[in-house]
Amino acid sequence: MGTLLINTPYLASEFPQIPMGLAYIAGVLEKEGIEVQVHDFLVEEYCQKKLARKIADFSPEIVGATSVTMNYPIASQILKDTKEIDGNIITVIGGPHVSFTVEETLWESPWIDVVVRGEGEYTMLELARGKALKEINGIAYRQNDTIIQTPPRQWIEDLDKLPFPARHLFPLSKYFAINSKGGILTSRGCPFNCTFCVGHRMVGRKVRFRRPKLVIDEIENILSQGFGGINIVDDLFTLNHKHVYATCDEIKSRHLKFNWACFSRVDTVNLELLAQMKEAGCDFLCYGVESADQHILDTIKKKITPQKVREAVRLAKEVDIEVLASFILGLPGETEETLTATLNFARELQTPCALHVLALFPGTELWKRAKEFGIRILTNDWSRYNANEAITETEGVTQERLNQVMKEYYDASPPSA
Repeated sequence: MGTLLINTPYLASEFPQIPMGLAYIAGVLEKEGIEVQVHDFLVEEYCQKKLARKIADFSPEIVGATSVTMNYPIASQILKDTKEIDGNIITVIGGPHVSFTVEETLWESPWIDVVVRGEGEYTMLELARGKALKEINGIAYRQNDTIIQTPPRQWIEDLDKLPFPARHLFPLSKYFAINSKGGILTSRGCPFNCTFCVGHRMVGRKVRFRRPKLVIDEIENILSQGFGGINIVDDLFTLNHKHVYATCDEIKSRHLKFNWACFSRVDTVNLELLAQMKEAGCDFLCYGVESADQHILDTIKKKITPQKVREAVRLAKEVDIEVLASFILGLPGETEETLTATLNFARELQTPCALHVLALFPGTELWKRAKEFGIRILTNDWSRYNANEAITETEGVTQERLNQVMKEYYDASPPSA
């Protein structure tokens, strides 16, 4: 069945880039002979008329959208508009938000036919091939007055079997215009249990790695398309040092010259590793620091210390890799004293810092146990779950105070691009 994939819009401040999940799905469908197109409303303003023209031109039998929590409302609206344009189209939605709000999504949005849970590549392929819903693992759908959830789909063990993401189906020139980097995935999975993160529930605790040779083949392809740099979008690129070294060695053996960035943890780096990364072109990495208060760090199961943060920042600076230290305000146990300590710590690090406020994303331990952790949820307006405005408060810090601290911090030191 012809499939139209929708890239759902979100805030420009979130540094737009081609979504890897959607691009991988498109790549799998294309490889298997399914007619697939993408309409990208991330870099083009959404309106129903544009969607109607696309549907009229393409005549898809399936329209699928992806979303995280903050842009779930607009993704749902796009699928509602789809049904109004052509009620015979099968509407599908995937992503972390709906994977953990299945019943709510299907009951409150009758215009959504199918929810895809977890990894979506082969689930969407089976949908596009017309397989009976009850025989497709990893989905949920309505049947009369019942929500049917099929068994979970097994993780894709061999990521090397996936084709390259179909970036060519996206409007590349628009991404070049906003200086977006080319995203690439070298692994899936996260073994950590941070209570504010849904990563390990979406992609599994077991980390699955791609062959470095294949990764660099893809990077060469990305660079040939015109991207000026690379973002490694793994949850944690520096987890497996052997994998990092092999990736860096492959870059250097091909004499490739490009800059790249990645996500890291302060307890997964050392000087030798960072030096090799720098030599291979890494010029930027992001550490999740979250808080300066050890009790809060322990409560959220971060398993790091402020001293480890200082050391990891120092090591990156030593090899001339720029560091962005990311913090979350409003975590369980937050008080005026811990807020002050975190703000002082952020300045002490003398590196660019990003401050966010806690967003209780569905599927996270904090979302499920908010009351136990002393967190008050103040709104269910998902569009406000953007981590830039407070939608929760603790027993020690109010919503108003969290917003005030954010404003004062950024007024004094605007975030780096």
